Amino acid sequence: MLEKDLFAGIVTSLSFYSEEVLVVGHGPFLKLYNAITGKLLSCKEVLPNNRIHRIAFVPGGQTDHEGGQSKTLAVYGSKFIAFVEAAVKGDEASITIKDSFGPFCDWIMDIQFLKATESGNYDQLAIAYAHNFVEVYNITSSSGSRGLDLFCRVQCQVRCILYSARFHGTTLADLLLASGTVFNQVHLWKVVNVNEEGYGQVSRELIGHEGVIFGVRFSQDGSMLASVSDDRTIRVWSLTNVKQAPLVVYGHTARVWDCQFVDEYLVSISEDSTCRVWKNGLMATSINENGGIDMGDSSMDCLACWEGHVGKNIWSCAISPDHKMVATGGQDSGVRLWSLTSIKENNIDSEEDLVCMRLSKQHEGDMIRNFALVNNSTIMASTDQGHLIKFDASSKTPDFTEAYQDDDLKGYSALEQSKCGRLIVAGSMAGALLFYSPQDEFQPLKLRLHKKNIFAIIIIGSQANKSVFYVVSYSFNSDVYFHRFDITVTGKPTITTPYMIQLPEITTTVVSAALVEHKGILILGSKEASIVIYRLPDLMGSHDDKLQIHSNIQVRRVHKKQGFSRITIKQSSAGQLNCYDETTGKDNSSITFWTTGRDGCYNEYRLTILNSSSAHPSSGECVLGLDSRGDTVTESADLRLEKVYRNKVTKGWLEGAIYIDGELLLLGFYQKSFFVYNETKRFEMVSVACGGAHRRWHFNTSDARLNNASFAFVRKEAIYAYIRDGTNTVDRFKESTLQQNYHGREVRVIKYLEMPTDLDKASQQPILFATAGEDTIFRIHQYIPGGPSRFITHSTIRKHKSVVKCLEWSRGIDTLLFTAGGKEEFRCWRLETQKNQDVDSIDISCMEWAVCPVVGDERIETRIMDLTTKVIDASKGLHLIGAVYSDAMIRIWLFNEKARRFSLLADGTWHGKCILQITNVTLRQENDKDQVLFFTSATDGKVATWDLGADLTDAVDNIETESDPSIPAAKLTEPLSYYQAHMSGVNALEVVDFDDEHLLAVTGGEDNAVTATLLKKANGETCGKGSCVISNAHASSVTGVYIDMGNDHQKPLVATISTDQRFNLWAASVESDQGAHIQDEKSVNLSLIDSAYVDIPDPSALDGIRLNGTTHFTLSGIGLQSLRLKP
Repeated sequence: MLEKDLFAGIVTSLSFYSEEVLVVGHGPFLKLYNAITGKLLSCKEVLPNNRIHRIAFVPGGQTDHEGGQSKTLAVYGSKFIAFVEAAVKGDEASITIKDSFGPFCDWIMDIQFLKATESGNYDQLAIAYAHNFVEVYNITSSSGSRGLDLFCRVQCQVRCILYSARFHGTTLADLLLASGTVFNQVHLWKVVNVNEEGYGQVSRELIGHEGVIFGVRFSQDGSMLASVSDDRTIRVWSLTNVKQAPLVVYGHTARVWDCQFVDEYLVSISEDSTCRVWKNGLMATSINENGGIDMGDSSMDCLACWEGHVGKNIWSCAISPDHKMVATGGQDSGVRLWSLTSIKENNIDSEEDLVCMRLSKQHEGDMIRNFALVNNSTIMASTDQGHLIKFDASSKTPDFTEAYQDDDLKGYSALEQSKCGRLIVAGSMAGALLFYSPQDEFQPLKLRLHKKNIFAIIIIGSQANKSVFYVVSYSFNSDVYFHRFDITVTGKPTITTPYMIQLPEITTTVVSAALVEHKGILILGSKEASIVIYRLPDLMGSHDDKLQIHSNIQVRRVHKKQGFSRITIKQSSAGQLNCYDETTGKDNSSITFWTTGRDGCYNEYRLTILNSSSAHPSSGECVLGLDSRGDTVTESADLRLEKVYRNKVTKGWLEGAIYIDGELLLLGFYQKSFFVYNETKRFEMVSVACGGAHRRWHFNTSDARLNNASFAFVRKEAIYAYIRDGTNTVDRFKESTLQQNYHGREVRVIKYLEMPTDLDKASQQPILFATAGEDTIFRIHQYIPGGPSRFITHSTIRKHKSVVKCLEWSRGIDTLLFTAGGKEEFRCWRLETQKNQDVDSIDISCMEWAVCPVVGDERIETRIMDLTTKVIDASKGLHLIGAVYSDAMIRIWLFNEKARRFSLLADGTWHGKCILQITNVTLRQENDKDQVLFFTSATDGKVATWDLGADLTDAVDNIETESDPSIPAAKLTEPLSYYQAHMSGVNALEVVDFDDEHLLAVTGGEDNAVTATLLKKANGETCGKGSCVISNAHASSVTGVYIDMGNDHQKPLVATISTDQRFNLWAASVESDQGAHIQDEKSVNLSLIDSAYVDIPDPSALDGIRLNGTTHFTLSGIGLQSLRLKP
C-alpha cells in the first residue's frame, strides 16, 4: 500500500564510474549522474533499510560493448553487501542488483578484493569489521550468481572498537589493515602475521592524535597514510621511514571525516561543511637533521577552501580518475563538483599571476590617478598631468599609447566607462565633463554644467538603442544632472540634459545609480546608505529642458551606517519582471533590484508602479522610510517599495552585484582580498589578493562562469589586472551542483499549503510545502510528481536568529506564512508566485510582512513551540493565530493583513508546564458565527480544550480601538475540558471534525504511545470508555501524527512517525459502547494496517496532502522522505 516517493538525505558515499559519470550513494539509493551535463541517469534502491556507506568497483568486472560499458560494483553499508551491475551508454544508464549478502556478524568498515596469486583472478573478498577483526571469503560462482565461503578469520591482538579502517594490498600475503581506534591511535597489522595465540600482530602504532580516528587512507603506492581525527587535524605518516615525523595539518574548524591523496595534494572534508585542498609537504625530498621535513611556510597553506554545502558535515568525497574534478556530498543532501585544476586560477595571491601596468620613463614625475576598464584587456588610465593613457593588458608586458591630453583633467579626475566599452566619461576638478570614445567613433566632446568638482559619474546603456547612453553626473554637495548621449549618427554625437535631479534635504552623496528605461524609474544610492527613487517623464524623448525632478521615495539606512555601494536591476529578456501571483490571480508589473553595502549584506527590493498613467513627476514631499526601524514597505502616491529579503554574506564589505545568465554574483572584499561569490549557487568563485577595498578597482565579466572576466585595481602607483580570456577555462562540468541541497541540520516542522476546495482551481495550483528547523532557515519547496528530483527548493530564507520550531500557512487577501521559534521570534511572510511558461516549476518570492511584538520577559530564552491559524475574514485579511510557549503561556493573536499588525486577543496559562502543541477546529453554527475550539497539549501529558466564545468575538470586534496591541483583551483561565492522554509529554496532536456530534483527537507521546479519543462537540468531554491507548505503538517517542479522513470521512486513517524510524499506518474504527453506566456512547479503536522503515534519522515532523485520490505523507528530520498511499 505504501510506496516511497520523495527523498532528501545524507550523501554518505561517492565514487567516479568514469571521468564523466559519478556514482552517488544517497541513503539506500544508488544513483548515476553525468557529471559533465548534470543529468541524473539512473536511480535504484539497492540496500533497503540501510545506508550506503561505501562503493567499491569489482576488479575485472568491466565489460565494454558498443557505445557503452558496464561495471560491477560492491555496495555496502551496516552489515550488508550488494553486488550491482551499472551499465552506461551515452545519456542512458541502468542499475541491476545481481547478488545481496548479509547480515554479516558485525558492522562492515571496509572491503578489499584479493587475488590468490599475483597473476590470478580476484576471487577472494576481505572484510574488516568494527571490532577490529578480518574475515576472508572465497568468491564462488554458480548459475550466474555469486556465493561467499568463509576462508579465514583473524582477530587483531588489540581488541577495541574501530571508528575507521582501510585495507591496502591485492593478495592475502601482503594485505595490510590500518585500524583507526577509539583510543586515538592508528594500528597497522597484516592479516597473515599472527602470534602464538592466533591473533593478528600490530606491526606499527601511529600515535599523536588527541581524539578518536574518524578516517584513514593509504596513498596509491602505500608509502604514506593519512589519518583524520576528532582533534581537527590531518596527519600524514611515512610508512617507509619510521623516523620521519608526521606532517600535521591544521585548518578545519571542526572534526575532520576523511582525507585523500591526489598527486601532490591532500583533499579533506569536515564537519565544518568545507572541502579543503592542501599541499602534501611529506612529498618534499629534504629532511632536516631531526627527522622532520624542511617545508618552510608554504606547505602548511590551504590551497583551496570550498564552501558549497549548508548546515554541517560533508560526509563523502571522490576524485575523478584524471584527478581534475572533486565531488562532495553533504548532510544537506547536496552533491557538488569542484575543479582541482582551477585551484591556482581561482585563488590569486601573488603579483606573478597579475598583469602590471605602469607609466614609462617619459612620464617621469606623472602618476596614475584613476582608470576605466574598457574591456577584458583594455584599460584607460588618467594621470595627474591630465593624460589619458590606453594600456593593452593582453600580454604580460602590456603596450600603452597616449590617447588624449587635456589640462582640465589635471589633478584627480573622475573616470567611468560604459558596460560595452564604447564610451568613457571623465569629470574634472573644475566641473567639466569629457565624453571620449576609446574606439574613435567620435571626437572628444566637452560639457560644462557643474560648478564644483565631479564626485561621481554613472553610465547606463539604453536597452532600446545600443547607441544611446544615459549619464548621471554628480558634483560634491551640489547638483545632479541626467544626460542623454546619442552616437547613432557616426561622427556626430549629440548630448542633451533633460533633467536636473533634486536631492533630498538630508545629506545625500550619490555613489550609484540604476535606471529602468521603459518605466522611467531612476534609483540613486548614497554614501549615507540611503536609496532615493525618482520618476522621469518622457524619458524616451530628446528634450534638453533640464526639468527639475523631485524624489518620490527615500529609504534611509538600508545598510545601517556602514555605507552603500551599488544598485543592480534584475533584468529579464524583456527588460522587466512580470509577477503573476498564482494564489490571488494578480498580475503586477514590478521591478526587482538589489543593493549591496559595507555591512556585508545585500537587500532585495521590489518596486511596484501604482499609477502608471502619471505623466508628470510628483513635486510634493518625498515619502521617507527608515530601514533601521523596520520599515519594509514605503508607499507614495505613485510607487510602492517593498523590502523582500536581506542576507549577510561576508564579514567584510559587499561592493557590488552582477545579475547575468540568471545568476546573482556578489562582489566584495574580505581582509585583503577581492572575491566573487555566486549567491545563486552559493560558493566562492574567485579570490584575488589586492590589498583591500580602499583603492580604485573595476570588475567585468561576460558570463556567469567567469570564463571571460577581468579584475583590475590600483596599487603602488600602478594598475594590476587579473584577466581570463576564455582560453584558460578548466571546468569541464556545466553545473557545479549535481543534486540540490536541503537543510543541513535537523528539520523540526513541515507543512503543506492546503489546496483550494474548488477542484478546477486546485488542479492548476502548484503543490507547495515549507520546512524549517535548527539551522534557523525556512525553505519553500514545490512538489513536482513528474520531475527527476520530484521537488524543487524555491526560497531559502535566513531571518530568524534561533531555531524555527513551527510554521503555518493561511490564505486571506494573499497567501501568508507564519514562522516562529526560539527567542520568541514570530514573523509573518507574504508569498507571491510567478508562473514559468516553459517548465513545470514556478518562481516564488517570499517577503517579510510583519513581526509580532515580544510580550514575554526578554531576559528569558522563551521558545514558541507551536502555531495554529484560522482565517476569520479573508476579504478583510483577518487571521487568528494560536501560539504556545515554553513558559506555559497560551496566546491568541489577531493579525490584520491590511494594517500588517499583530494584536493580542487573549493569553493565559493553565498547564503549568511547557506546552508542546496547539491546534484548532472550526464548528459551523446556524447563526453564521463559527465556533472556534483550540486544543493544547503539554509535557504534563494532558490535552485541554478551549472555547473563547463571546470573549473572542468581542475582542475581534473591538480590536481597532485597542491602544496597545500587546495587552490582551481577554484572559484564559480554565479550559472547557481536559483529559490525560499520556504519562509524559504530548509531542504530536491532531484534531479533526469527525461527525455531527464528535471530534476525533489523536496524540503521540514521549511514552511511545499513540492515543485516539472521541470528543463531544457540545462540551469537549471524552466519549464512551475514554481514549484508545496503544501503549507500545512505537519503540521510541512519537514525534508526528497525521489524520487522513479520506473522501467520504467514513474510513479515517492515522499516520504516526517516531524516532525509531518507523512509519505506522492505523485504521480508526468506531464502535458503540453498551453498559450499565454508558448509554449508547461511541468510542474509537486503532488497528495497525501497514508499517514502513524510513530512511532518514531523527524524524520529527509529519504532514500530508491528498492529491488525485492519493494521500502523500511527508516526514522530515535529518532529511526528507515521503510515502504515497494509493487507494
